[in-house]
Amino acid sequence: MNKVFHIDVYTPTGKYLSKDADFLKVTSSLSVLGIMPNHAPLITTLEICKMTIRNGGKEDNYAITGGVMHIKKDHNVVLMLDAIESVEEIDLDRALDAKRRAEERLQDQEEVDVTRAKAALARALNRISVKNE
Repeated sequence: MNKVFHIDVYTPTGKYLSKDADFLKVTSSLSVLGIMPNHAPLITTLEICKMTIRNGGKEDNYAITGGVMHIKKDHNVVLMLDAIESVEEIDLDRALDAKRRAEERLQDQEEVDVTRAKAALARALNRISVKNE
């Protein structure tokens, strides 16, 4: 039985990371998923969430903005994400500005695409949460 599995993460700009892990945590459209070695094959959509990759006690956290996860028959995991930022890449000031702008847009609902503003707010709040942990 394998003790680790391999994760490849892609964005529209190309491969973001490739690494081994013994645990992956993401939020799908239905629930929070904890993936461990030898997980059953699965394809699911992902929500805006914190993604955690752990290997040998070292934990890396990322803010993701949704996408698709495929756990293949060989138990390797492929994530195709809209966007991803590691904790180190998150600019907290920029995220706070994005949050403020989205909240302002939502207050003036007559002249704004509410769905788009809510999505921008969710992305900003996720980035702030991941950075502040």
